[in-house]
Amino acid sequence: MNRSLCIVFFLIISSTFYGQRKLTNTQAREDFKILQNILLKGHPALYDYIDKRKLDSTFKHTEQSLPKEISDTELLKKILVVTNHIKDGNLLLFPSKAIETHQYYFPLILKIINTEFYTDTHDFGIPIGSKISKINTIEMPQILEKFRKYTPTDGYILTRKYRDIELKFGLFHLYEFGIQKEFTIEYIEPNGTEKSIILPAESFTTVKKRNLNRNSYVTSYHHQEDKVDFFSKHIHNKEPYIYYKDKLKTAVLVINSFSMEFNAFKSRLTKIFREIDKNKIKNLIIDIRDNDGGFRPNVIQLFSLITQNPYKQRANTYVTTIEVPEKQYVTKTYLNEKDFFKTQFYPHPTYDGWQLNFDDLEALMVPDKNRFKGNVYTLIGGATYAAGSTFALLTKNDPNILLIGEETGSGYYSHTGDFPVHYELPNSKITMVIFLTKITSYIKNTDIPKGSGVPPDRKVPFTVEDLKMGKDTQLEYTLKLIGGGG
Repeated sequence: MNRSLCIVFFLIISSTFYGQRKLTNTQAREDFKILQNILLKGHPALYDYIDKRKLDSTFKHTEQSLPKEISDTELLKKILVVTNHIKDGNLLLFPSKAIETHQYYFPLILKIINTEFYTDTHDFGIPIGSKISKINTIEMPQILEKFRKYTPTDGYILTRKYRDIELKFGLFHLYEFGIQKEFTIEYIEPNGTEKSIILPAESFTTVKKRNLNRNSYVTSYHHQEDKVDFFSKHIHNKEPYIYYKDKLKTAVLVINSFSMEFNAFKSRLTKIFREIDKNKIKNLIIDIRDNDGGFRPNVIQLFSLITQNPYKQRANTYVTTIEVPEKQYVTKTYLNEKDFFKTQFYPHPTYDGWQLNFDDLEALMVPDKNRFKGNVYTLIGGATYAAGSTFALLTKNDPNILLIGEETGSGYYSHTGDFPVHYELPNSKITMVIFLTKITSYIKNTDIPKGSGVPPDRKVPFTVEDLKMGKDTQLEYTLKLIGGGG
């Protein structure tokens, strides 16, 4: 890009945030009412965590608090206060593109450990594992509290919320505080020395490139020098891949996504499990710590290759409507409305909606004849979400498989899914994504508190010392367990 084009590009993106939409009270109320109607008519789990009277009061109070003039950013913040009461990790809100900017971005790469922020790369002379105490005089606990509203989670799950905040810290800082051209950062080095530094904002592209250098990506632990290659293969890769720990007769199968086309996914797994059998592997570690979801048939295909018994995944599915509400504001759906609602749910009414008390995929939930017959361990974490968390729950229900790591990012007892609808509010251009189906899981352990994700059998948290050392904590724990050291 030549210098003239760079200047033009700079002027466009640096002015977009300042060019936020200004809405009249009438325009803001119209958008808010549309969103309220969508939720009241379509959300299948609206009152799971808040009763109707309190939610109605929240709607009313928020609408009455709208000023004579409001920016789209401030309207988004008010809406998020409402939707956070619903506690649905799949109820997503995105600001208008008019408030995006990629020029002024917070420069540090951070990791959240025990609600505190630590540097995850060695940049600007700040050692890895330094604790950030303030940014522009604002204390970090206050910043964390402000950022929580930008990342929804099921129930009271914090692991996913924190994984999202640490990855999008710069973006959330922009939304909350506006454009900042420099940042005064107060921090404490690992040796206890308190320091302060003033850093200029950087472009999003620059920060994104440095994100590959995160120590928490544990490149050094896996003896990889090329961090870009390691990220592409181990973190960003959406295809299943495998590596071996030969001395322990152990294979590590990494599944970062279940979003592959089913036949391609099945073919890849078939090849991998033949290789496992050929290598006479006795222990299989399935790593889904970075699995962001995908298609349920892929989950079933994988689990059938490791389980010894027939299994179940869903107790029931429920919708509160058989028509998409406020259709005039819909921008995208992925399924045929008539086939999904009228064919599946219409014949199964309840007093307040429609419910299926059977699972049409349950016939597939049987052990595969070529299944792995050794010891199986599954690694999970806060970034394990949606279909990834579904797989974790199947593991949790199976007494022959050990679940290791941290609580997953999707609800243990239930979550929304299946039928996503994208909306754009007409005045603010705020985007909302809502899933119109509530899925109640088949579970065996009813002692888990409501609002939790899938808990591990062995909780192995990531510590500040692990961050500084670049240690793959959960994997190392599992390998020691296999080797008789745990």
